[in-house]
Amino acid sequence: MLIKPVLLNLEPDTRAFALVGAFMGYFALLEEGVNEALGVTLGIDGARRIIVGRNMGYDDKLKSLRTLIDWFIYDPVERKRFDTMATEARKLGQTRNVIAHSPFRRSEQTDGVEFFAWSATKELRNLEMDWSIDAFLKAIDHINTLDNDIRSIQSKLSMMRIAEALTQNETPREGSTWATSNSLGGLFGLGATLDEPEPQK
Repeated sequence: MLIKPVLLNLEPDTRAFALVGAFMGYFALLEEGVNEALGVTLGIDGARRIIVGRNMGYDDKLKSLRTLIDWFIYDPVERKRFDTMATEARKLGQTRNVIAHSPFRRSEQTDGVEFFAWSATKELRNLEMDWSIDAFLKAIDHINTLDNDIRSIQSKLSMMRIAEALTQNETPREGSTWATSNSLGGLFGLGATLDEPEPQK
């Protein structure tokens, strides 16, 4: 647990590395929570979940989760809640990329870290990013909140319903044209089901 008085007692250069390392460490836990949620929705665990998680980018994992949740969860409130969480998690991922790929040093203006961060998506722009201890603690608290929320979904009946639908190839929504008799389950069954042609009318 990070405590501001303890951080203030650190030498400024050491504190800068400690703050950046803490952010990256807590974000890694959030990404692992996303990996676990993806595994639950796809009905895979163990080595299969690890392989899928290691071979998908963070944004791809969130896009897949958002699509699965939108398609398989009946409750619109629950779908909206997860979509909001996924959107926030994506924003944090963008911040993580800036922190991970930008040089930094102890701040001369605050008690935290100055980043030499640039954006070159549309135009070259200095992000002027200087985070105090409080800014880091707020961001880490946000990461932990999202991590807990995403992990909590795994224990809900709606997520169990998703896993059941994927492993047994049930039709998730009334009127769906998805096939329901494929012999494969889990991730492979999902792929086979998605490839199934629509029946002729």
